[in-house]
Amino acid sequence: MFRKRTFQERLWETIPGLQFWAVFFGSILLSYYQPVWAALFIICFDLYWVLKAINVAAHLLTSYWKFKFIVTIDWHDYIKRLNNFGSFTEFLATQGHAAQTSQAKVFFRNEVKRLKVAISQSKKGGDYLNYYQVILIPFIDESFEVLNSTFEALVASHYPKDKMIMLLAGEVRAGIKGQEVAAQIKQKYQEHFFKFFVSIHPDGLFGEIKGKSANASYAVQSILPELKNLGINTDQVLISNFDSDTIIHPQYFARVMYEFLTADKPYQKSYQPVAIYNNNIWDSPAIIRVVSVSNSFWQFTESSRPDRLRTFSSHTMTLRALIEVGFWKKDIVNEDGYIYWQCYLHYNGDYQVVPLFVPISLDTCLAPSTWQTLINQYKQKRRWAYNVEYYPHLVPALLKSKAPFWDRMYKLYQYAEGNFNWATASILITLLGRLPLYLGGDAFNQSVVGYNLPKITVILLNIALVFLIFSVYINMVLLPPRPKKYSIWRSAMMYVQWIFVPIVSVIFGSLPAVEAQTRLMFGQYLEFWVTPKARKGENTGLSMKEMQTNSNK
Repeated sequence: MFRKRTFQERLWETIPGLQFWAVFFGSILLSYYQPVWAALFIICFDLYWVLKAINVAAHLLTSYWKFKFIVTIDWHDYIKRLNNFGSFTEFLATQGHAAQTSQAKVFFRNEVKRLKVAISQSKKGGDYLNYYQVILIPFIDESFEVLNSTFEALVASHYPKDKMIMLLAGEVRAGIKGQEVAAQIKQKYQEHFFKFFVSIHPDGLFGEIKGKSANASYAVQSILPELKNLGINTDQVLISNFDSDTIIHPQYFARVMYEFLTADKPYQKSYQPVAIYNNNIWDSPAIIRVVSVSNSFWQFTESSRPDRLRTFSSHTMTLRALIEVGFWKKDIVNEDGYIYWQCYLHYNGDYQVVPLFVPISLDTCLAPSTWQTLINQYKQKRRWAYNVEYYPHLVPALLKSKAPFWDRMYKLYQYAEGNFNWATASILITLLGRLPLYLGGDAFNQSVVGYNLPKITVILLNIALVFLIFSVYINMVLLPPRPKKYSIWRSAMMYVQWIFVPIVSVIFGSLPAVEAQTRLMFGQYLEFWVTPKARKGENTGLSMKEMQTNSNK
């Protein structure tokens, strides 16, 4: 049930939608009454996006090169050495001298520098066996097949199973079928882990909307007494909130523990992997593959810019921080992103998201028919774009926060600019760029500006398209091997699919964001929409070569 908004909250909720519609209709009016100004605006906007494309491509490549190196390290071996920072620093220095690539040399040099700072602060090391990993998997109507592949990957992880606690969080509204699936999973896998808990979230609790956040908060709160009875202190627990289709890298938890044990303030950090949509990538339609790959590239790009990185989808944080901020907010749709802001505000800006540069694999949207698949993809993107729901909670809090002024203003700008561009960019570039030519009249069309407008925009957009080559390359090297049921033509389509980028950017980029922002503006609130999970064959999430570690090559 949606709570009643205050007048001030409703004002904040109207801002994203008003921004878009003001720009949309303003562009039309400006093209009619002042076509020269409209043309100059369009040229400047296109130039801005060319520069942005260059910047994004640079960060994408930088992030990918680091990713390629990070996944080659035996992180389980590294965390076993962290009992003594001194000897481990010497080990890293030796590794750095033997490194063959500049990426490796930079990594080892930075790690040695970071650990020397820790040693100077009298930090001696830490034992990863003193900590437990709680793996929270909220679900509602996912099949046994989907959850089974998730747990198979958890069992295959290179981490002590006696330090892993499973928490499978179901919903009462899923009925008997959901409880039966949970019971099947528990019966099959409970012997592999230290403990295996199943929680069933009641429906219709006060102050909640139907969604993952309420379920996740209820589940974690329900096992706190169990942890206490086991003698496990809050500070000993890291909690991973995973989507039900998450296939983890075999050394995911070792990688998390490395960053946790070497961090200056480990309890004031979240740990973010790179989400890659490879579980059923070969089975999904071409348009959906482009959407999914674009989502992954966004994660790569943000990982190379820690000042911009926010928690997204499956990630890990400390139980201490989760309790201190009051768990996930129960009336928010997109809890995965908002938990970062809860922590940032609670710790007065002293909270960061650490990029792990190791992959997790998720499902692309897939349904029995192509049309339903497209609908599901649109709804998923609309739900993600609905992070504008944060406005009435986040903006006033940031303005009043005790976090450093320029830092919180910069983060507020990033949040507002990101949502504004999400809705407007593709529409302005693709659909409105030629409006002055259509509405400006003969006088404008015969002017120097009118004559050169289409030429300049085409040149700028072609420059931006050049950087699409980097995306195609990285997409191909990240693909898992083609299943035998598909011919070489399926591989060829992996190249051809990129012709859909203009369509994808509008239909699955701007339009869902426009709808989300407009709905919020008019108070037509969205609830959490669960993306249906479907498989048409084998799960290829672990088949990607970057999922193959030193221990299992």
